[in-house]
Formats: sequence, structure tokens, C-alpha cells
Amino acid sequence: MELSKELEKQIKKQKLILESPNMYKSIMILAFPIFLSNFMKAFNDLIDMFFASTILDAAKESAGRAAITIPGPVFMISAALAIGFMTAGAAMMAQYLGARQKENAQRVSGQLLLLCMIIGFVMNIILFLVTPSLMRLMGAEGQTLEYMIQYVRIRSFEMVPLFAFFAFQATRTASGDTVSPFILNAIMIITNIAFTYIFMEYFGLEIAGAAYGTLLGNVIIMPIFIFLMFKKSERHIYITLKDIKFDSSLIRRLFKLAWPAAVSQAFTSTGFLILNSIIFSYGPATVDAFQVGNKINSMILMPAMGVGSVTATFVGQNIGARNIPRARKAVRTAMIMSVVIALIGCIGILPIRELIIKIFLEDTPESLSLSIEYMFFVLTGLPLMSIFQVFIGTYQGSGETMFSLILASTRLWLIRIPLVLIFKNYYKLPSSSIWYAMIISNFALVYIGTILYTRCKFQPRVKLEEKELSPGVA
Repeated sequence: MELSKELEKQIKKQKLILESPNMYKSIMILAFPIFLSNFMKAFNDLIDMFFASTILDAAKESAGRAAITIPGPVFMISAALAIGFMTAGAAMMAQYLGARQKENAQRVSGQLLLLCMIIGFVMNIILFLVTPSLMRLMGAEGQTLEYMIQYVRIRSFEMVPLFAFFAFQATRTASGDTVSPFILNAIMIITNIAFTYIFMEYFGLEIAGAAYGTLLGNVIIMPIFIFLMFKKSERHIYITLKDIKFDSSLIRRLFKLAWPAAVSQAFTSTGFLILNSIIFSYGPATVDAFQVGNKINSMILMPAMGVGSVTATFVGQNIGARNIPRARKAVRTAMIMSVVIALIGCIGILPIRELIIKIFLEDTPESLSLSIEYMFFVLTGLPLMSIFQVFIGTYQGSGETMFSLILASTRLWLIRIPLVLIFKNYYKLPSSSIWYAMIISNFALVYIGTILYTRCKFQPRVKLEEKELSPGVA
């Protein structure tokens, strides 16, 4: 009886993706848990910054905020390969499920878990060793440098559980289950916030306390999602021990799809690392304005990111089911939804942005003024970033991961960073020139993304595997 109920739920979920006439409703149902999960992550980062601003001594506040936010690209570079495999694995699993080939999806899930854990172990060692040199290279010094080294080194130990969670998240999202990752993210974030406060306020661990809180949150949920991945289910993709045995043929196929997404993530994160180094050169006020503005912006962008993630699932499963018109309709629907949501967020937050920013920067007038200006450009550019998220989801779901690399690299490396350097070194413009470069590059990405979308073939990327992995499957 239990299995039949599970199967019934799975059929209902697949109908949402493959058959439901109201695509707006279908996308919203699947995107809402992702939105909540992403929102909670962004809120968690904002809480960490709040703790740094209120618990630390006044002389250490700015250094604490910088230690929490500036190394962000370092973590993303470390995660680039795992994110690439997660993207490739999710696309392959979605297309297999759309083609009713669950066993092949299970094998992809098992190899993905194996790869992510190996990558996590290697990146843990590398990040721990290179952190001091890397932080100095970014221009950090004094108290800021000390905090950044502590923070990054402690968090390097979260790589194995975090990357393994990537595999779980890709597996569940590919099948349309966005609730389970949300629940686990909620557990992780609540644990993080609670222990960050305890470690910083009562144990006096300062920024190290924030790092330990994040690490503990990631470690606590690992036994839960590993158990769920191995739990037999008619509703979800599950794996067995044979699925995690090294399969060189399948890993080569995964890598073929993964490397553009991995390089895209690495290029993007390296670009932001360079931007952060440039921002350091403008002084503490600009650093404060940039990091506070970005954290607030991340929270507002979460709904669009949720819609973008679900777009990959809709596109992937419908391509696997050979329903190309529905896959394209999903892209159009997601594009409209994400832009409308972004406009609502922009209109709602723009008039009250000063009140929000004052929570963090009330005692630093110069930082406050710069952040208010920065937030104007960030908020008015939200619809552009929403379009970007849907394009990325489309490229990932269709297996056109090279387009993700082209779009992300062009936006940052060919437009934004050169503009920032020209504005700073040639025209001698103030730090606000960074905001101008951002909005110009975001306008450009819409134009470039549209051109790339017209070249999306919307063809199955698992065609070769159908014969080699499942010889008897029609």
C-alpha cells in the first residue's frame, strides 16, 4: 500500500512537469520550496553579518564582515568542479526520467555521489593549504587577514558533506522533488544560526564561531541525506552499492557535460575574486557597501533563482519525453514569472532600502551613503539578473552547458572586469563606477543570452547512453 502511494505521488509530480496545462502553477509549486531554501541561505548569511556587526567590538566589525563575505568566491571556485558535475548529473537524470529510464538515472546518481565526495576531500586539503597565501594575494591585511584565514580554513572541512549534498540535491531536483532539499537546508541553516550565536556570544570565538556554526550545520544533515539516497523508493531516485562502483564510461560522459559548467563556475568566481580585490583597493567604506548590498540583493533574487532551477528540470524531463514544444513553453513561462517577481521585489524594496541598510551600517555614514547608491543599481538590475537565471537553467536542462560558460564568462571577463579597470585606472572614477560596470554587463548578458537561446537544439543528451547503459530498453 505504501509503495502504491509513493508511485501515485511520483506520477502526480511527473504530470506537473510533463502534462499539466497550467504551467505557471506547475513551475510555482516546484519552485516555491527552492525559493524558500535559497532565501533561508541568504538570510543565514545576513544573520552571520549581523552577528559580526553586533557581537564583535566596534574596532573589529568591518574586519568581521569582510571575513564572512569577501572569501565567498574562494568557496565557489573550490566548488566549481562539483557544481559542474551536479549540473551535468541533474540534466542527465531529468532526461532519463522523462524517457522513463529510472535505472539509468540511478546509476548517474550513484556516480555523482562518488565523484562529489572525492572532489570534496581533495578540495578540503587544497583550500586549507593555500588559504593564507590566497588571502594575502587578495590584499587583506591585519585583523581582516587573520579573520579571513580562520574563517576559510575552518570552512574548508565542510567540502565533503557540502559536495555530497550537491549530489543529493541534483538527484531530487531532477525528479521534481524540491521539498526534501528544502527541509534539509532548513535544518542546516537553523543549526548554523543557533551555533554561530552560541560560539560567538558565549564562547568568544569571534569569526571562528561563525565558521564552526556553518561547518556543524553541513555535517549534521549528511547522515540524513545519505540515508535518503539509499532508501528504496518508487517515488524517488535511489541508489544501491553497485551504483557507486567506479564506472569510467559513465564518468567520461558526465565529465563531457560537466566541464563547461565547472569552468564557467570557476571563471565566474575568479572574476568576482578579482573584483573583490579591486574593491579592497577603494577602502573599507566601499567594502562595507558592496558586501551589505550584495547580501540584501541575494535575498531578493532568491525567487528568480528558484524559477531558474526548476526551469532546468522542466526542460530536461520534457526533452527526455521528446516534447520539445513544451520544453520551450516552460522557458517562456519561467522568463515571464521571474521578471514579474523581480519587478515586484524591486518596487517593494527600493523605497525602504535605506532603512534596511541602516541595520548594518548606521554607525558608518560613508559606507551607508555608498550602499544606498549601490542598492539602487542592484535593485533596478534585478529583472536582468532574473532573465540570466532562467537562461542558465535552460542551458543546463537542455545539456547546452557550453552556453552557460560563454554567457557567464562574457558577462564578467569581457565586459564587467575590463570596464571596472578602465573606469578606475584610465578615467580615475570613484568606487561608484563599479556599479555602472555591473549594470552595463547585465544589459549585455540579456542580448547575448537571447542569441545563445536561439541556438539551443533541445535534443536529448543521453541518446548514446540509452544503448550502452540499458541495452534492452526501448
